[in-house]
Amino acid sequence: MKDVVKVQNEPARSPRPRKRRRNLTLHYIMFIAAAVALFLILARTVLFRIDEYDITGNSIYTNDQILSAGGLKYGKNMYGINIGRTEKRIKDNLIYIEDIKLRRKLPNRFIINVTEAKAYACCEYEGSRYAIITKSGRYLETEQLGARAGLIQIKGMELKNVAIGSDFESEDETKKTIILDLLESIDDICPGKITDIDITDRTNIVMIYDGRIEVDFGSSLDYEYKLRYVSTLIENNLEPEAEGTVIYHSAAAGASFIRKEDMELTEQEREAMHNAQQNAPESDQNADEGDQVEN
Repeated sequence: MKDVVKVQNEPARSPRPRKRRRNLTLHYIMFIAAAVALFLILARTVLFRIDEYDITGNSIYTNDQILSAGGLKYGKNMYGINIGRTEKRIKDNLIYIEDIKLRRKLPNRFIINVTEAKAYACCEYEGSRYAIITKSGRYLETEQLGARAGLIQIKGMELKNVAIGSDFESEDETKKTIILDLLESIDDICPGKITDIDITDRTNIVMIYDGRIEVDFGSSLDYEYKLRYVSTLIENNLEPEAEGTVIYHSAAAGASFIRKEDMELTEQEREAMHNAQQNAPESDQNADEGDQVEN
């Protein structure tokens, strides 16, 4: 007779532990969320109050003027400050600030880096008035009755909507683009050397180099190459006191230099030829009149 082996069925697992784990996970999540929310509330109310403003780069405006322009105060919560809006507010109120960067430094410091605006060029407009602009083209002063010495003098811009603190505009937007590009390149390639720019005809730009050499620049095409070429030509190939006109032809043909004395002689010769041409018909007319009298 065979032995009968009894097999006991294992009891079914209860799902209760899984529910408990889920409940614990949910509790953890809720706890963390509440903690984060509490931290954010404290960060904007009690914590991170500003005890120190570290301001650098300013010499025109005082620290108090900068803080006042931005509505910044000691004890203010640093996370309650909208950095972008505050930067714009300071720039709008303080014209001689070209750029400003604000950043938080925990736990209680606020860093402010100032880049001050510098007068770079003087633009003639409406015939006899002048506006002072930065290299980026922002108006620092307007309604000036005369050009300011030491700045690049710009003519032919056809300015419009001239107002302190705003970016300059031209009736010809292409001229604005050309001038901004030129000013940037001048500062990089030959700083302090260009004294005048005449952009009345933007296809035939005329500059004055070092106050003594007129440069017939042509159009703004390849302006960086042209500027480097002309600057190198003047500095390396001409006498330090040479005066005259540099005419840029092309990349292949290069440029030519006409000395001032040669240009003056040419002008005298042209004037003499012009006078001779004017006098010639009068002589012929007198001769004809004399013939008529004799007859």
